[in-house]
Amino acid sequence: MSLVEIIAVVAAVSLAAVLARSWTRQRQKIRHLELQLLQQGEALGNCERQRELLFSGNPYPMWSLDRKTFRFLTVNDAAIRHYGYSREEFLNMSLTDIRPKEDVPALLEVLAKHEGGLRRPGVWRHLRKDGSIILVEITAYQYEQEGGTKEMVVALDITERRRMEEALRESEATLKVLVDNAPFGIAQTCLDKNRITTVNPALLEMLGGYSVQEALQLDPGTQIYSDIKDRDSLIDVLRRSGKVKAWETTLKRRNGTLIPVRLTGLLTPAADGKPELFSTYVEDITQQSTLERQVRQVQKLEAVGRLAGGMAHDFNNVLVVIKLSTEMMLGQITPDSPFSKPLLQISNAADRAAALTKQMLAFGRQQMMQPRIINLNSVVNETAHMLRQVIGEDIELVTELAPNVENSKLDPDQVTQVIMNLAVNARDAMPQGGTLHIETSSRTLDEAYAREHLPVQPGNYVMMSVSDTGTGIDRSILPRIFDPFFTTKEVGRGTGLGLSIVYGIVKQSGGYIWVYSEPGHGTTFKIYFPATTAALDRPALRSENTSRPGGQLVLIVEDEASIRGNVSDCLEQLGYRVLTAADGDAALKICDDLEGKLDLVITDLVMSGKSGHELANALAERHPDVRVLFMSGYTENSATRRDVLLKGSPFLQKPFSVAELANAVHSALALKAHLV
Repeated sequence: MSLVEIIAVVAAVSLAAVLARSWTRQRQKIRHLELQLLQQGEALGNCERQRELLFSGNPYPMWSLDRKTFRFLTVNDAAIRHYGYSREEFLNMSLTDIRPKEDVPALLEVLAKHEGGLRRPGVWRHLRKDGSIILVEITAYQYEQEGGTKEMVVALDITERRRMEEALRESEATLKVLVDNAPFGIAQTCLDKNRITTVNPALLEMLGGYSVQEALQLDPGTQIYSDIKDRDSLIDVLRRSGKVKAWETTLKRRNGTLIPVRLTGLLTPAADGKPELFSTYVEDITQQSTLERQVRQVQKLEAVGRLAGGMAHDFNNVLVVIKLSTEMMLGQITPDSPFSKPLLQISNAADRAAALTKQMLAFGRQQMMQPRIINLNSVVNETAHMLRQVIGEDIELVTELAPNVENSKLDPDQVTQVIMNLAVNARDAMPQGGTLHIETSSRTLDEAYAREHLPVQPGNYVMMSVSDTGTGIDRSILPRIFDPFFTTKEVGRGTGLGLSIVYGIVKQSGGYIWVYSEPGHGTTFKIYFPATTAALDRPALRSENTSRPGGQLVLIVEDEASIRGNVSDCLEQLGYRVLTAADGDAALKICDDLEGKLDLVITDLVMSGKSGHELANALAERHPDVRVLFMSGYTENSATRRDVLLKGSPFLQKPFSVAELANAVHSALALKAHLV
């Protein structure tokens, strides 16, 4: 082989080796590129799968649509479930098909705007397959693909959220109306900052007319609470228990006056967990405090009245003995006897004591009244003649009597005493002269008035007001004016019993009395007596029988031996035959033994054992022809008073004189003869 050939072979082998190595390198590059392409394909597949998974598995409705035709291109499972259409139905629909017809123009206007990227076109109404309408919040992303503009949409159903928000707004509006119109105060106070944060109109009015802005700037401790120590105690209780109930305290109004209130509330924790806000209800108890004070006043007067009645009863029994004994002795001596003057003094003292006990009974509402159907105008007219002499010439008397005043069942003598006592008080309050005004009218007191004026009962009443233009009464002593023996007059000018007696008579008559007065502006007493539609009672004609006692048989029933003896002696001196009994049972036995052959039974009403009223009832059953004359100083039993004082029931008020006893017995016997 020639050298040239050898060189050619070597060169060929070398070239082949070089070409082989180059080809290997190229194959490696190709395999590397293939691997890269494979990896990129797998990554792209994973991305597509992830995108598909995010789209299909999204719990919120999603779809893509063609921006040109607005037709759905793809929809996810959530959209199918939520809207009720199948996938095929969706892909044959456009966006306008799931909108109410009236909303389509607005939709087209929005879609006409080409806005790329992410956008939130707001809340829209969508139509589901079943015809129901839902509210959805739209989020859209516009993009380019395959030469066209597409849009990916996420629809969030906020129908329930909107319903709850609307319900919350309605609830808040209702709550605001309730708070703003609540009859009691409502407030919220930040204890750490010592400031009011919320206040309703009722509390603003309660505090004297602050504006909301003014109230929010107030310092509760110094500008609202009257006693800062009381507020500190309230806060201590709040921090210990977290709430208070019916806490009574006193607040200050804008003008400085005080208002009693009752607080009920609780602490609301702040965000950091510390008690911060005190939410409270504020109840104005001014009216309740006034009513409680009135009730206490009534209870006090009731207690004193019972004491006065009991004392008067004992005094009356003593005075009966004194009066009858002195008068019988005076009847047995001549006027020039040395015993005449002392006996007259004793008799006069007994009369004064009797007048005092009568006042005590009137105050205690235990006086034996003798009511009948009267017209108040007639009593005022009759009393006016006496008043002109009592009040003096420098006081003008004005009467304003309503012409159609209803009738009332009252004791006219007691009503006269009420008018006289009030007139005397008015006269003393007008030392320089003035006007005394008496007015009558018919009134109907309703439930609202009764609630504010306990213990008034709603109904029809006859009102009598007695007003003066005098010095008036200071507010601080108004609660005490009906107290017995309370007087503002100097020593020797008043006993302090006048208004107490008025109060007792009014209450015993079933009425109510209220006083209105201010210093320097006079005083007005308003009295309300129950009205009646019954006709006026005609006074009974006096008997013309002037016969003298002729030995009629009289039974005296009295548990007080001294009274029993004195009355017996007196009647025997007058010419009657007398029997006595210490109690009701003994009296019944005497009547039974005599088979009712008695002309008259005189019995005390208040006795140990069987009362006079019970005795009379027993006699009416066993011996109906026996006439009964009641006597008493007082009786606590209102039912007894009503039964005893029925028309035609004779009654003798203790203490009585010999003449009064004689007249009462004579009248009772004459009435019996008339009935027979």
